[in-house]
Amino acid sequence: MSRTITIKIEGHGPDNTDAPTAEDLLDQIRDYLDILKGVETAIADDGRNAIEWRVVNASKNSPLSVQLESFSRDYATNIDRRVDLVAQHVAAGLALLEARPERPIYFTDPVLAKVERTFERVTNGLDLSEIDFGPGINPVRVTPAVARSAVKNAQLAQNPVERPYAELSAVEGFFSKLEKDGHGRSLVWLRIRLNGNIVKCILTGKALEVIEKHNVGDLLHGRRMLVVGTVRYKGLGVVSQIKATDIRFFAPRSEQIGVDAILDENFTGGLSTEEYLARLRDGRLS
Repeated sequence: MSRTITIKIEGHGPDNTDAPTAEDLLDQIRDYLDILKGVETAIADDGRNAIEWRVVNASKNSPLSVQLESFSRDYATNIDRRVDLVAQHVAAGLALLEARPERPIYFTDPVLAKVERTFERVTNGLDLSEIDFGPGINPVRVTPAVARSAVKNAQLAQNPVERPYAELSAVEGFFSKLEKDGHGRSLVWLRIRLNGNIVKCILTGKALEVIEKHNVGDLLHGRRMLVVGTVRYKGLGVVSQIKATDIRFFAPRSEQIGVDAILDENFTGGLSTEEYLARLRDGRLS
């Protein structure tokens, strides 16, 4: 079942009109659309958009409103789960940024820049910007009073006030691209699984050997991998760059062991879960 998202926009002008300028209306809709697409890209394992948003209705009543409905880019592919996830995360993320300067999950730097602009227009030209995500999700309503603090929150989320730091760690994500930088160093760009941000990984030692020996086809298909090395952060948990010393690739989905393969229906020998655990604790299990 498709989901319909309604965007409502109201302007303010010197002659007391609530009609928004054409630029503000079109730019606001475009930025909301880019936010939806950006969050979907961050959520998707393959980093690709499966959702196509189409305009299905528009109203010139005050405030002006435009309805976008979700369609699958690929015929007969069910995208309901993905649409719901995107709508939920966009709604939660916008609401979070209205309240405090914290980066929402799946909000990459480009998405945050778009969010900042949607808030900023409500401090300069618009009097209302609302996005209603449909059943089960609270709408996000932005007024000038809300927007003034939300703009600052979005800016701080992009540039945290915490001091940058570095640590030996590992970051999981998906291969994005491979290239040389201006200093002749080999780089891998990693799309982080938890938030969709794309970061630069400078390859050294074993990491470089792994990439050089790996199948090009695997890289082109965005294999999931773990990058180990010195991870630099620009703020708490916000990765800016990795000096990679090792890279480990996960097995393709087709080769991964599923739950069914390891499930043993007779694990408790016919005992209930409670009885099995009780005997295990008491040493009576044989």
